[in-house]
Amino acid sequence: MSTRDQIRNIRSTALLAPPITLAPAFRDLPELSTLLKKGSPYKTLSAVHKNIGETSAGWFRNFWALGGKVVFDGAEDYFYNPLFIDAAKRSFQAEIIRPVAMMTNLNLPAKGSPKHLDLPFFRGLQNREVPSWMLASMGYSQLFHEWAIPVASAITWFYPGPGGDFEYWPDGIDQASKLETAPFLNRAVLADNEYMYHRVGALGPGSKQLAYEDIGYSATLRLSDEKQWLVEENDNVLYRFDYEEVRISILWKAHCFKNQAEADSYEDHSHDLSAATVVDIFSSALKAKGIQVKEPDDLYTDEEWKKLLIKEYGR
Repeated sequence: MSTRDQIRNIRSTALLAPPITLAPAFRDLPELSTLLKKGSPYKTLSAVHKNIGETSAGWFRNFWALGGKVVFDGAEDYFYNPLFIDAAKRSFQAEIIRPVAMMTNLNLPAKGSPKHLDLPFFRGLQNREVPSWMLASMGYSQLFHEWAIPVASAITWFYPGPGGDFEYWPDGIDQASKLETAPFLNRAVLADNEYMYHRVGALGPGSKQLAYEDIGYSATLRLSDEKQWLVEENDNVLYRFDYEEVRISILWKAHCFKNQAEADSYEDHSHDLSAATVVDIFSSALKAKGIQVKEPDDLYTDEEWKKLLIKEYGR
């Protein structure tokens, strides 16, 4: 089997990976509580991903691991969680599981999010170096499946409710959805979230479901000594929430390879994407749609190119 056929086989296998529910998700909750407190204050989603000018809609985040390495002291045992690794092997029918990223997400009471896919992973492109708008455009365009890396995502929730449901479509967007509902305590779903549509339902009582347009790029979410969540910016407290009102989730991601040969084909970089290839594929697809294309001076910083891709391939 050629390297290209191996890669296509990896992606087709991952598309069939069935979700697995885990309860419990983690075995050592007291230490986890310490880590969540240690992560305070949390940055806005836009600040974490350096998306200047974008609103985060009451969404805060920090990373425990990036690029396969733990970057947050104390998170090692959670990053190499054997329950997640075993579930990923079963779901993706894979022998080689390599944890690659882990992050905490904190969501304020808000209306439900739209159906979406997570940012995909591609051969030759480092997610921490490629802007999120580019990865999203590549994923939603469905032009780059040949280079997609199968990724298991395990989402663990800590939230008593009301709301905050996790809705997902394991059989395709045109089929019936499934629902995980509050109260959430140390429960996870492991699935292929790069290619399985999912969403977060309305969170909190209706009277508190705000858009948070006044929360700026540099705002933070801090856990006070009184165990309240404070949204702060420029020394001002914009919002104050009881601990249970904020939905906490922990997202774990791992590369899944069917066997060592497929893992080796990733490691030897024999079929990596390059910036030139990305431009060529997008340009050809846009021209086929009758859209005039001026190729970017820089793949990641050209504003005209960015606006065009988001317009054509945004979710």
